[in-house]
Amino acid sequence: MRKASLGSEGIGGLIENLPQMLHGFSEQLHSVSILMSACMEPVTDDHDLQERMAIIDELYSCAEDIDHVAIKFADLVTDRVYEYEKKNRNVPNVSPSEALSYFIKERGLRQADLKSVASQSIISELINGKRVMNIDQVKGFAAFFDVPVETFMGT
Repeated sequence: MRKASLGSEGIGGLIENLPQMLHGFSEQLHSVSILMSACMEPVTDDHDLQERMAIIDELYSCAEDIDHVAIKFADLVTDRVYEYEKKNRNVPNVSPSEALSYFIKERGLRQADLKSVASQSIISELINGKRVMNIDQVKGFAAFFDVPVETFMGT
């Protein structure tokens, strides 16, 4: 990789291309600004809550693994959602394993019915707290039960 020069040609080239470069950055910076606001600012109402939940779902769908930067942003947005729900709703704070167990019982399913997400033995370990859900399982269970991904995220 060639080191950028601060000589007259380097700066001249920068100055010449600056308007075009900034125009391209403008849209990206605007999107980053919105994401940072979603991560840091409190949820204001139920409409804002639904938008934040959609952001969380989209961030999880972009994540390639549990260490992906999208997960870090999703965690921050989730914190704002939990703060709002704790203050404004009577939502029980349950673990991912409790949520999984509840949905299986509520819908009259067997662990084997979830084989598209995880094997029966892994589901058993998840329910019994012997294993933590990975990103693919969080996404898979959320899709299977048609609930937001934060349902299966640890707090």
